[in-house]
Formats: sequence, C-alpha cells, structure tokens
Amino acid sequence: MIRIIRIVYAIKVHRSGLELLSSKGFETIVYDKSKPLEEWLCENLKGARALVVAPFHRIGGDILDCGDIELLVIHGSGYENINLSECSRRGICVVNTPDAIAESVAEHALGLTLSLLRNIAYGNRFIRKGLWGSGPAPRPLIGTTLRGKTVGIIGLGRIGSSIAKLFRSLGNRIIYWSRRRKPEVEHALDIEYRDLYELLGEADIVIVSLALNKETIGFIDYEKLSKMKKNSILVNISRGKIVVEKDLVRALREGIIAGAALDVFEEEPIRRDNPLTRLENVVLTPHIAGYTWEAMIETSRMVAQTIIDYFSGKIPHNALNIEVCKKNIGKE
Repeated sequence: MIRIIRIVYAIKVHRSGLELLSSKGFETIVYDKSKPLEEWLCENLKGARALVVAPFHRIGGDILDCGDIELLVIHGSGYENINLSECSRRGICVVNTPDAIAESVAEHALGLTLSLLRNIAYGNRFIRKGLWGSGPAPRPLIGTTLRGKTVGIIGLGRIGSSIAKLFRSLGNRIIYWSRRRKPEVEHALDIEYRDLYELLGEADIVIVSLALNKETIGFIDYEKLSKMKKNSILVNISRGKIVVEKDLVRALREGIIAGAALDVFEEEPIRRDNPLTRLENVVLTPHIAGYTWEAMIETSRMVAQTIIDYFSGKIPHNALNIEVCKKNIGKE
C-alpha cells in the first residue's frame, strides 16, 4: 500500500480519478470555490506533494511558494501557462495528459469543417430568422463536399495525427507540415509531408494543430494566409494566439480565403465586439473541442494514474521536464 500522500486539485474533475487515487491510499483535496483560487491554494498546498491544474491556470513562483510540491500534473494538454523553467529550478516534475482528448478534438475539427463547408451553422441562423432556401441570403446556401478534398495539417502531434486519421477515413488526401518530419507516421496513416508554403498553396482545408510557444505566437499571419487558395478554409483547434486575428479578418474580408472555423481565440472569452462574430463565412465555438464526457472521464483517470505511477517510482511518459522527474524518482 502506498503511504498517504496529499494531492491538491485546483479544479473539479470527474470522480473516477479521485476514486482511483482514494483506492490507492492517497488523500485528495479539491478546490471548492469557497475562496479565491490563489488564497485557497496557499492554504492547502502546505504538506501536499502534488498539484493538479487545468491548462488555463497560470502557475508561477507566487503559487509555488505556498508549498513544497514535487509533482505538477496538467489535466489536459496545454502547458503554456506553466512556468516550466521555474518548476524545473525548484525540482518539480511537470506532466501533461494529452492522450484522452485527441480524438475529441479531431471530431470537433471535423464538425467545424463540415459546419463551414455545408453551411450548417449559417443555415441554422438563416432558418431561425424565418427564412428558407429561396430567401435573401448574404451568401449562397449551396455547400461544398468534403470528400476528395486535400486537407493540410499544420502540426502533427497526437491531435494532428488523430485529425489526419479521421479525415483520411472519409476519403480525403492528407498533407502535413511539422517542425520534425515523421516518416513512420506518414507510412502508418498514408499521408504526405510538405514544406509549409507548399501546404498552404495546395490544401483546400488548412487545420492548425500546433502547441503554443514563443515560436508559434502569431505563426499564421497575413503573409501566410495570402499563400492559401482563394476557395480554401482555415480551421484552428489549437490555441488562439497562433493565428493573428486582425490578419485573418482582413483575409476573410478581402476574399483571400473562403472562410474560417475557430474554437480558440487571441482573447478568451471572446469580446462581443470581435469582428469575427460579424462575418457570415466564419464558424465559432467557445474552446470546447476537447470537452466530451468520455474525454473528461479518461483524462481524470489518466491524471490519477500518472500520480500513482510517479509515487510508485515510474517515470511519467508525458513528462515535460523528464530529467527533473528522473532525479526526483531516484530520490524515492
């Protein structure tokens, strides 16, 4: 039996993960919103060995000063809000859990694409105004078939690979760009590598699936958008700051590209006066691509298993600072 170890959750998660930890003898404390999060954490991190946070939580020295944790687990994939260098300096092993949401995000990318190509969201707004197919419309209601299109994926991590697999199964040709070419994935999924600008000029659908870091902030700008085909669309299910929104709005207004479908934005929640909300050739959702019950349950269990494995002496396979994790486990 593992000795009792306190784990602090900065978010409410599905009970399956908490039950798994409890069954192994861990003590879990979950944020109850009785106080502001920072104040609550400072009270409850004392004596805790691990902290579980959401990708949107900003974790730096101010929070870390409140306790002496050695493990930080992200309930999801994004870690741009975690001060990874500060965690490493303090000897804190940082792990994310991206696996469970990959298929959910891929499905959402498909849904956004179909909604835009087949005018689903647009048609919904149209009919709710009491109109029908023959009524006056700012743009035609006739759609575009998905099958047979060339899909270009920018970023081929777990989510990008899931997107490639899903769209390939629907009869689409898949090309991709990644900072590191992946021949083994190309062979397994029957996809092709392209230079970034070749991809932009060749794809009918460009899907952004990059991690956010200092190299990818503002990565998709007007210059890159201008390399896309005029009848192509852009889909972003990664992070909003990867796409320069003012450049995207300009490209849409000028007819540089045909449309865009976005689940993420430079500023979240999106402002009500954001010009994207007034464009008819845009589909928007509020950062929900990874939010399915199945993904939440599986992520909760993955987080719990990561904690159990770590305190059992196993190096987490999604460690973001693996040398720190190895050093910590070596002390156990």
